[in-house]
Amino acid sequence: MTAQQVDAATSVEPSSRAGSSYKWAVLAVAVTALTTGSIVYSGVSVLMPFWKHTYHLSAATAALAATAIQAGPITSMLLMGRAIDRYGERWVVSLTMIAMGATAFIAAATGPSYPVLLLFILVMGAFYGSILPGGQRAITRWFEPGLQGMATGIRQSGLPIGATLAGAILPALALHHGWRAAAVVQGTAGVLGGIVFAVFYRRAGDATSARKAPVNLRGLIGSLVQDRVVRSLLFSGLALAAFQYVFSAQIIIFLTDHLHVPIVSAGFMYSVAQAAGIGGRIGLAWISDHFWPGRRMRSLKWILAFSALPVAALTLLTPDSPRILSYGLCVLLGLLSVGWYPLYLVQVADIASNQAVASTISFAITLNQIIAAAMPPLFGVLVGTAGYAASWLLLVAVLLVTALQLHRTRTLVPQPAKETRA
Repeated sequence: MTAQQVDAATSVEPSSRAGSSYKWAVLAVAVTALTTGSIVYSGVSVLMPFWKHTYHLSAATAALAATAIQAGPITSMLLMGRAIDRYGERWVVSLTMIAMGATAFIAAATGPSYPVLLLFILVMGAFYGSILPGGQRAITRWFEPGLQGMATGIRQSGLPIGATLAGAILPALALHHGWRAAAVVQGTAGVLGGIVFAVFYRRAGDATSARKAPVNLRGLIGSLVQDRVVRSLLFSGLALAAFQYVFSAQIIIFLTDHLHVPIVSAGFMYSVAQAAGIGGRIGLAWISDHFWPGRRMRSLKWILAFSALPVAALTLLTPDSPRILSYGLCVLLGLLSVGWYPLYLVQVADIASNQAVASTISFAITLNQIIAAAMPPLFGVLVGTAGYAASWLLLVAVLLVTALQLHRTRTLVPQPAKETRA
């Protein structure tokens, strides 16, 4: 894409119902779907220490559960986005969420071996693949461009809210009643989220309500990767996804195994981090759009650079370090590792044509999911061979190098005209 093509593709009029007060009901429904979906999705990372103990696993093998839940959307995301662009988000999202919850029920009822459990987790992840593109498509349908950043930040707060609830509820439940009881709670959340989306979501009354021809995914992907600015944006998403999911998947194990923090306390620290991410998802998007409108890629660059600092600080922690330092770093890491995503999603949506918003977002998220699936076990292997200090420092290097390439790309390449708009 050239800058002019990006501008032409994204210069669409807001929905004719964007001014309707019902858009806030739609936002509430989208937040509910992401929150309940996150209880299922993030709950896998929360339950990893229990599977590690139950099945006598190494850190790297236990992290395969995080890989499975991340790999699930890789198998389905592009198809989900294509289906949403063609048929609409209401039934695609609601039915797949119900199926995700039902899969958790089956896993809890059968109590499978760890390899079979990984298969169930993979299926849950595949059904989860509709929630992110479907919810973002709802935002672009209902909200005018000036409110999309804020609305996306609020919607994306559902992910850390769900993760916070998972971290606060599931460890204690699994400790006293077993991980299968926790899986029942996950399944219930998924089913309820799907029912709420089906009952209360309405599509904006514009031309997008008509059924579309299927999106040409190959042509769409080709047009995206040929543009240097878009490629730089996608690379920044990959680095930040690695940061987010390594932290999410490994921090409880790091706290318990390396710092000797009790499991319930570690789960609470995880919840605190995710709670900070709620503020990050809303606050970082609002700050960027309020103080630097249309300059989200610059904001992403500084998030990359600043995130390296608390990650590096993790290497200084020991079992004798004051507990308040661990809490403080978890808060900062949660704010940054979770908070970047709305900025990224809105920027990706900005480069999409109105006929392929969900497909474009799905492509970007699929790339992120590949990294999210690969990095936790690779990080676990690196921890096993080189220790935590070297592993965290490697992540620091990835963040800094990516920030530098994003800065160089924006310096050398003309910016898309779309980015100058608030």
